[in-house]
Amino acid sequence: MSPSYSALSPVSVAIFTALNVAAVTDLAPGGVWDVLPQNTSYPSVLFEVSEPRQLGGFGTKPGAGQLPEIDLRVHVFSQQQNLSQAQTLIETVLQLLADPPTVIGYGSWAIFHDGTIDLGDQIVANITVHELVALFRLYVEENALLFGSAFNPDAFARVAFARMRVA
Repeated sequence: MSPSYSALSPVSVAIFTALNVAAVTDLAPGGVWDVLPQNTSYPSVLFEVSEPRQLGGFGTKPGAGQLPEIDLRVHVFSQQQNLSQAQTLIETVLQLLADPPTVIGYGSWAIFHDGTIDLGDQIVANITVHELVALFRLYVEENALLFGSAFNPDAFARVAFARMRVA
């Protein structure tokens, strides 16, 4: 297996797999998406992943031994006037992401829910919807077995949390 130069694609697959289940799609018949289609029905779920920081070792080559912090945003769109439908969907997402998802080629060891934001009414494809956004941080490490060493979560935690205190 060749090294990945970005964790975003495998993380997107893992998040889609974790959320595209009956517990969510029964509540959100509009589906789970990483790009919202123009003709989406509501309620629906959209997720985004980005990599704001790399916590890998000093001088790590691109694609070798990456340790990215992944930001995950899960948007829930509902046409109901009250928030109960969107809140139920967010609660279900929180339950499904209480443990880190399995990310192919990476060891995922921690996921944190940093909060949920009510963005109020939004216009999406000329339709007024109410939007709630759950914010998460996911930490993954490129599979150490590819590079002949074992993942040490205790050592990673010391480095990651020391860096978070500095930031």
